Amino acid sequence: MAYDGMTMAAVAAELQALVGAKILRIYQPEAHTILLQLRQPDGSKYRLLASADATAARVHLTEHSYPNPAQPPMFCMLLRKHLEGGVVTAVTQPGLDRVLVLAVQAYDELHELCQRQLICEVMGKHSNIILVNPENGQIIDAIKRYSHAVSRYREVLPGSLYIPPPAQNKKDPRTITYEDLEAGLLQSLGQTAAKAVAGLLDGFSPLLGRELVFRAGLEEDLPVEAMGAYEFGRLYEALQDLLGELAARCPFPSLVQGEKGWQAFSAFRLTQFPAERLLHPSSVNETIDRYYRAHQELQAFQNLQHRLRQKAQKELERCYKKAALQQDTIRLAQEADTFRVKGEILTANLYRIKPGDRLVELENFYDPEGRTIAIELLPELSPADNAQRYFHLYNKAKNAAQKARQYYEETREEMAYLEGILHSVESADTMAELREIEEELVKQGYLREAAGPEKSSPARPEIPSFRSSDGFTILVGKNNKQNDYLTLRVARDQDLWLHTKDLPGSHVIIRNPEGKKIPETTLREAAHLAAYFSKGRFGSQVPVDYTQRKYVRKPSGAKPGMVLYENHQTIYVTPDPELVEKLKAAPAPS
Repeated sequence: MAYDGMTMAAVAAELQALVGAKILRIYQPEAHTILLQLRQPDGSKYRLLASADATAARVHLTEHSYPNPAQPPMFCMLLRKHLEGGVVTAVTQPGLDRVLVLAVQAYDELHELCQRQLICEVMGKHSNIILVNPENGQIIDAIKRYSHAVSRYREVLPGSLYIPPPAQNKKDPRTITYEDLEAGLLQSLGQTAAKAVAGLLDGFSPLLGRELVFRAGLEEDLPVEAMGAYEFGRLYEALQDLLGELAARCPFPSLVQGEKGWQAFSAFRLTQFPAERLLHPSSVNETIDRYYRAHQELQAFQNLQHRLRQKAQKELERCYKKAALQQDTIRLAQEADTFRVKGEILTANLYRIKPGDRLVELENFYDPEGRTIAIELLPELSPADNAQRYFHLYNKAKNAAQKARQYYEETREEMAYLEGILHSVESADTMAELREIEEELVKQGYLREAAGPEKSSPARPEIPSFRSSDGFTILVGKNNKQNDYLTLRVARDQDLWLHTKDLPGSHVIIRNPEGKKIPETTLREAAHLAAYFSKGRFGSQVPVDYTQRKYVRKPSGAKPGMVLYENHQTIYVTPDPELVEKLKAAPAPS
C-alpha cells in the first residue's frame, strides 16, 4: 500500500469534479467508514468513500455498493443532520499531508446557510473523519473520539478546537531546490538513497522513494554517502518529471500484481516493476477503489477461511478425545472374560464359600497349570449372589464393548469427514468455495446459520475443468458439495472416476461420452490432479484408485462427499504442480 501525500494530491485533483455536487445520502456501512452519495446539476452521480480504518484508511470515489445498516450509527445520523442536502463548495488538501478537506454549504436546523468541513485524515492507526465548524474551528464530532489521556498533542472531542495533525517537518517537493535536495539527503548518511528520499520529501512513501531512485537510473540500495553531483542531479531531474505529471493532472496510476492479488498501488507509473505485473486503470480513484476492494475481498476470504479452519480443528480435537475414551472402554471391556471366569468358579464352589467371606482363593480350572485365583466377595451378598454379580459385570462389560465399538466406528467416520473438510478449507481458492463449505457445516449442525443477508453459494457449483493431452475433459471437485454434484449428477456411467486411496481429496472425473478406452497419458494426468487436490499434494507415490462411475454409489444417510466404490484399480503418482498448471482449461458447463 502507498496512500501517501502525493497520492492524496492526485485524488484531490480528481475530486474537483465534486465541487457543486449535492450530498443526497450518507451511509456508515462499517464502524469507521462512511459513504456519501452526490449528484451534480447535470445529473452526474458519485459515491465518495472515506475510511478511518487502521488497516485500510483512504478517501476515494467508488463504483461499488455497500450495505446500509438498518440502524445508522450516531456519527452517521449527525452527518446526515449537518451535511445531507448540502453542496460541496471546495475539495482541498493542506500542503501534501494525507488530509482531505471537503467544504460543504448546507442549511442548519433554523434553515440558515452555514459552512461545514468534513476532514478526512488518512494516517494509519491515527486516521480519523472529523466534522468541523469552520466559523469557530470547533469539532462537532468525529468517527473516533479521544482525549489528552490518549494523545498529548491534541484531543478530538465535540466542542474542542480542531488542531491539524502534527507537521512532519519535511520538504515540499514542489518547491524544493537542487541545493536543498542535496543538503537534505546528505543529512541522512548511513541510509539508502530511496529511504532518505522518503524521509526528506513531504508526501513521499517508501514505495515512491524507490520509484524516484529507479527513474533516476540509480541502484535502490545506493547509500547516500556514495552519491555525488551526478546522482543528485539525476534525482532532481526525476523529481521534476514526476511533479510535472502531477501538475498536469495526468499521472499514470498503477496497480502491482502480487502472488495473492494486488501488491501495491500508486498514483504514478511504477517503472520499478516489470510491465507484465502492472495494470493502469483510467484514474487514480479507480486504482485505489480496485485495490482496496480486492484487499477487502482477500481479507474476507482469509477471515472466513480462518473461521472454518478453526471450527474443523476444534471438532477434530473433540473427536480425538472421544475416540480415546471409547478405546479405553473397549480395552476395559476386553477384561470382561475375567468376570465370567470368576462367576463360573464361584458357581462350581458355592459349597466351599461361607456367608460373610470377603475373599476366597479357589482352584482356577481354566488355568493349564492349575493355579488358584483370588476372588473378592461382597460380604452382604450370598455366595450365589456373588457369582451372579460377576456374571452381571461380565454382561455389562460385553454390552459396553459392543456399543463402544459402534460409537468408535462412528467417531472414526466423523474424523475422516472433518479431515476432508479441513483439507477442502485449506485448498479453497475462491470465496464461493468457502461459502459452499460453510453451508455444508451449517446443514451438518457444526455451525449456526449466519444472521443477516449472507451471500449463499449457487445451487450449481462451478466445477474446475482441465483438458488432458489427449483432448479429454477432466473435472475436479474442490469440496464435498462439488464432489457430490460432480459424481452423482454430472458424471455418467461410462466416465472414469478417480480418488486418492484413504486420503481426503477431490473426486475427479474423466468425461468419456463415447465410451472410448481412456489413454494411459490421460489416466496418469487425471491421477496427478486427484493427488494434487488431496491431502497427499506434497507427498510422493500417492495411491489413486480409479473405476467407472457406475461402480460408485453413495450409501443412504452418508455424509456429504462420502461414497463407496468397487471394481477399482490403483495407480501411483507424485503430484506435479507444473503439470496441473499446464492442464488448466476454461470451466466446462455443468
